[in-house]
Amino acid sequence: MPLERWTGRLMYHAPGGLAGVIGDTTSLLDEGFAMATTDAANPTQNDHTFYRDDERKLNFAFRANHLTTKLSKHIIATFYGREVEHAYLWGCSNGGRAALMEALRYPDDFDGIIAGDPAIDYGTGLLAFSLEGARMQRAHPLTPDSVALLDANTRRACDMLDGVADGIIGDPRKCTMDLLNLDRLACQGAPAADCLTEGQIETARFFYTGITDESGNVVVPGNYPGSGLGGDFELWVTGNPSFMLEPANDLTATVIESVMHRKPGFSLEAFDTVADLEELGRVMHAVDIPTPDFSAFHANGGKLIIYNGWNDHPCRAKVLEEWYFETEDINGKEKTDEFLRTFMVPGMVHCAGGPGAWAADYVQAIVDWVENDKAPDRIIAEHPGALTFIEATAIAPDQVVSWAEVVLEAHLANPDAKRFSRPLCPYPQYAQYKGSGSPDKAENFACVED
Repeated sequence: MPLERWTGRLMYHAPGGLAGVIGDTTSLLDEGFAMATTDAANPTQNDHTFYRDDERKLNFAFRANHLTTKLSKHIIATFYGREVEHAYLWGCSNGGRAALMEALRYPDDFDGIIAGDPAIDYGTGLLAFSLEGARMQRAHPLTPDSVALLDANTRRACDMLDGVADGIIGDPRKCTMDLLNLDRLACQGAPAADCLTEGQIETARFFYTGITDESGNVVVPGNYPGSGLGGDFELWVTGNPSFMLEPANDLTATVIESVMHRKPGFSLEAFDTVADLEELGRVMHAVDIPTPDFSAFHANGGKLIIYNGWNDHPCRAKVLEEWYFETEDINGKEKTDEFLRTFMVPGMVHCAGGPGAWAADYVQAIVDWVENDKAPDRIIAEHPGALTFIEATAIAPDQVVSWAEVVLEAHLANPDAKRFSRPLCPYPQYAQYKGSGSPDKAENFACVED
């Protein structure tokens, strides 16, 4: 809590991952915010065995954030002698899931919520996609060379879809499998670094498409084509031994073992990512986001900003799109526009980093909306440097609570960085180059909808 010049605002930080760490309580103190957070009642970072305890699972799912919010408001009011005037929440990944959970389960806890790359299908699709992705990678592994080849192929096919050749896929929805034409990358002879084997093409097609059933219907959506070299594929698919012991897909898949611990003779190897998905959903019902009926949140005047990297590997943009349309169906499009803005970030990977313009001030945007009734029709984002997500995080301090902040600081410290800006447009709009002026300046892009 700031000792002087408190603005009456609270910013609560919901940590990502499996929690187990105390989140951010310092970044906005100088701007007059009191801050609060929790470790979600998980005392050990990256330890998923808490799922074997039903009470701890409920605490992680939603209870810890709600109770910590209530206690924080009481402590702040006692300290300053007046109530919190405006309560805000920010979280990314699991923190984004927790943010949406707060809006739906406890609609009067916060006036404004920022949900970054929310893990919409945290307890089901994300786990299944990680497991199936790990299996595909073991069977026909992509290498750093093949990922670079896929990335170059995507830029060849889809870079100009937003009107400018900048290495960024402005609207990946248009970057279809037909345009990618993965078969053109097939090795004509022996496997080599500049081509893909049939098995590698199958693996790449899986990551772009997702899990399908026997009829070919997509059961769990995959990734949009895009920033293969932005850090996420290295972290989640091919692995980075200096950063973590195993690829994140392999580590995330093991969560299913703790989740399903009550099933006699359960075997992760035998888990069917199509047939067993419904059973997994029942076990993880408390963790997954409920039906997106925001009527109570809307009635309380709540405002919600969601942002998501188009090229986020675990929190796939396709999943958020499906959820967005479900939200509109339930709440009505006109009413949804009154409380929700969703910003898809071209070239951004998981929560931060990537080749696109991803560094944006969502805090000021939510404050302006809540306190000044100024809905964000576009948010200016910058690409602050040339480092990948992995490179930036690798040079960060050992103890961090917000990877996004650390990545941003590392980028800003890079003296050779090429910096540029883009407008982030409310979904389903996207930023299109106007055809003149510097493509490095956001002012030369318009928000359009096809």
